[in-house]
Amino acid sequence: YVRSSQSPSQQSRGLPLPTLRSLARRIYRVAAPTKPSHVPDPLPSDLPDFGNDPPDTVAVVVSYNVAPLLHECLASIAGAAEAGGITVHVVVIDNASSDQSIEVARANRNTTVVANSRNVGFGVACNQGIAIARAIGSKHVLFLNPDARLAPDALAALRNALETSPRHAIAGPDLRFPDGRPQPSRRRFPNLATLLVESTPLQWRGGGLDGSPGWPLIEAIIRRYQCADLADVPGTVDWISGACLLIRVTALAAVGGFDPAFFLYFEETDLAHRLRKSGWTCTYAPEARVFHHRSQSADQNIGARDRHYYASKMTYAARTLGTPLATLVRAEHVVLFGVEALWQSFRGNRAGARRYVALVRNLLA
Repeated sequence: YVRSSQSPSQQSRGLPLPTLRSLARRIYRVAAPTKPSHVPDPLPSDLPDFGNDPPDTVAVVVSYNVAPLLHECLASIAGAAEAGGITVHVVVIDNASSDQSIEVARANRNTTVVANSRNVGFGVACNQGIAIARAIGSKHVLFLNPDARLAPDALAALRNALETSPRHAIAGPDLRFPDGRPQPSRRRFPNLATLLVESTPLQWRGGGLDGSPGWPLIEAIIRRYQCADLADVPGTVDWISGACLLIRVTALAAVGGFDPAFFLYFEETDLAHRLRKSGWTCTYAPEARVFHHRSQSADQNIGARDRHYYASKMTYAARTLGTPLATLVRAEHVVLFGVEALWQSFRGNRAGARRYVALVRNLLA
């Protein structure tokens, strides 16, 4: 606390007003919408020539250091394509993996491999796959995480769901953990309440996770966000987890694909939101089952995962709520994570405290 020329009535009891104003301006500045970075979608020079008979679907898998699971993922695509009688060309976009991911991809039949020299992010890599699908002339793009595998009838079920309406842009499956436990995939678009609660200590302590008692209001917000109030039946939803999505190429072309401003996380939410504004819809196909390990790439670096997640969350908040409300969301996160850092430090959990301090710094960067 430094001496100020202001009168005591003009000062905060803990921090001088100039400091508080500086902090407020900083939070407001970083809450402004992020301008998308226009990254070109380069095409390989040796794309296969299918002539007048292109494959119905291009399956795009963005890989990053998940070689042990990638083989299983690619095998499931081949199995589902054969079972459904659907022609599929596989495209693996590798984001500079340091393991054997590229070798696994190149050993797969009927596969185009794009080896990026650096990690360009999930959305940009997906756009590279979209560009290939458009160049080939395919009607659909299947986006499948490398730590996911399709049940044999999943691809046909997704395509059938997509074809039930010409306005359906996206079809998403019933996601399951490898042991068969449900992995909720349906979502409503995040509103202010959702963005204030989701992936914060409010949800972790009051959301009723893992069957523990929760706080009624927090539980209600999360249940609504995760569509827990809806029956597990086919139907239109706001958006579906990007672990597996079948999307019309015409819809992707209409909105310009994924927004490169989202390096990782919220890119599928933003895409579905822009598609909805353009008159397209998203449909849930519970008869299509996909098994998903979840976060096998992102969890390799928790610090980077946190940084990308909350950066994308704040970008989405700014895009959909506007800068003033996005500023409120960011400020609330700074307070919640700051309090959590103090609590973890008090408990002697230095690693936990460092994580939350890093989160606060990232939010103010």
